[in-house]
Amino acid sequence: AILSIILAILSYLLFVIIFVEANKKTKPTGKFRYKLARDVVRIIFMITNTKVEYVGKENVPNETFVCYANHKSAMDVFLTHYGLNSVCSVIGKKSLFKYPVIKDFQYTFGCIALDRENDRAAAKNMIEAMRNIKNGLSYIIFPEGTRNKTEEGVLKAREGAFKLVTKTGVPLLPCTIIGSEGYSKRKTIFKRVKVKVIFHKPIYSEEYMQFNTTEISNQVMEIIKKDL
Repeated sequence: AILSIILAILSYLLFVIIFVEANKKTKPTGKFRYKLARDVVRIIFMITNTKVEYVGKENVPNETFVCYANHKSAMDVFLTHYGLNSVCSVIGKKSLFKYPVIKDFQYTFGCIALDRENDRAAAKNMIEAMRNIKNGLSYIIFPEGTRNKTEEGVLKAREGAFKLVTKTGVPLLPCTIIGSEGYSKRKTIFKRVKVKVIFHKPIYSEEYMQFNTTEISNQVMEIIKKDL
């Protein structure tokens, strides 16, 4: 029975990889691919022995948005994406997308590989993301810019990340991830990692447009930090 389950999972993952490869030149807003992504994430949760509690799912906008979350683990993108249950993608550092299969996921799902070492390239990356947002693709971004490996609640955010909303006018969704550092702290995979993901009330353009990116950044990071 266990062997049958393993074979079924492997067969499904192979189907997903083939689908991703076949659709990397199509528009990244098709709903079916996101259903597949959720199924894959569900498998990842099972393999990594993860239990997630989601709070505030009713706060996720029904329109295109940008979700800003704190960042403690490589699992954060899966934890956030699954809870949003929306047609959305992610903005991450360029090095994450250098591997063949992951690179195909980048194109199929409209992911943005941000080149932080090249300001001109990074600016082009953000313009591409803004264009995708205007075309109906929501995004997840971690404004701290890197995983927070300190004991601090959050790191100082990169203010430029908030241009994604000020330049497009879409809702801003703050998100707090609690407990994902447990993956690196546990000594065995048999120890379950319990994570809580909180989606706070969205901030709409009429609320944030009166502020500059520094002020928006400070406000959002305070919202994220208060539950840590």
